[in-house]
Amino acid sequence: MKSVLCSLLIVGVASLSGCASTQNTFASKIKAESEKNLDLSQQWEQGQKDVKKGQELLADGREAMDKGNAQIREGEKLMAQAVQNAQKQRQAFQSMASSLTGAQNGKRAAAIVERLDDIADDWEDADENYVDGKELVEDGNTNLAEGQSETEQGQALVTSGKSRMQQAESAYQQRTGQGLVEQMHLEEKPNNF
Repeated sequence: MKSVLCSLLIVGVASLSGCASTQNTFASKIKAESEKNLDLSQQWEQGQKDVKKGQELLADGREAMDKGNAQIREGEKLMAQAVQNAQKQRQAFQSMASSLTGAQNGKRAAAIVERLDDIADDWEDADENYVDGKELVEDGNTNLAEGQSETEQGQALVTSGKSRMQQAESAYQQRTGQGLVEQMHLEEKPNNF
């Protein structure tokens, strides 16, 4: 029983040590070689971080631009509906107001005034919807501008990060006389279990 438990323990430790291996990247290869290429490793890692951050900014920028475009479409739709509704209420108000002069008694005049009040409320709602639509368009334009800015910053980071990584790889190749792929294949050792 003890031998079985010991065997299981050894297998568990061996499998855990296999999972803890480092990622096989340019930077990890350089770090493993020596301290003389540490600057290139750091340059490459910074480039990799810049690319990652740039890709995140690109995604955020696209999302903000999509949201902005949707807000603009919705705001313009709301404004168009509000203009139509305001025009409809204006015409109804003018028509009803002209009938007020022909009222024959106070009861009829009060009914017309009550209806005019309802029309005025609807007209005011249409005006408020127009303002809401206009604000939505303004918010959309803001999100669109922010998204474009994030996209530009993201693209610049991706470009500079890739350039930084390529410069580090090129400098490494000049120092060692070997290409990255060639170096990585020479260093790889088969795992015999």
